[in-house]
Amino acid sequence: MSSPDQFSRSASGRPGRLRSGSEEDADRLGLVACHLWPFIGVLTGTLPLLWIGIIVFWSVRKERSPLVDDQGRELMNAMLTLLLLVVIPVIGWAGLIVWVPVFLVNSIRGAIAAGHSEYFRYPLVIRLIT
Repeated sequence: MSSPDQFSRSASGRPGRLRSGSEEDADRLGLVACHLWPFIGVLTGTLPLLWIGIIVFWSVRKERSPLVDDQGRELMNAMLTLLLLVVIPVIGWAGLIVWVPVFLVNSIRGAIAAGHSEYFRYPLVIRLIT
């Protein structure tokens, strides 16, 4: 799996946050962009294309960085949850009213965590990819 010295507690003083200490700036910047990618889709009206940026970055960088691999899986799980809520009529659409604002707020929180090389988990996400 991973060595114990690969992870450290967050230097920002937030308790309970796991931090990866060996991330390149390009990986952190890419993760921040991936977490903020849904805002780009909302602003440009290209929500169906949300997957492309995340999949490309994740597939290219996941072998080099355990943080990118973990956060890429987390983002894909969030996108799959969104897809399930959109596809399932009535119950899913009612769930979108709550889920979308929670997801957008947590996208910002995820981007901040990625900027600090911290691992982040989205709430209300069905984790299909492990």
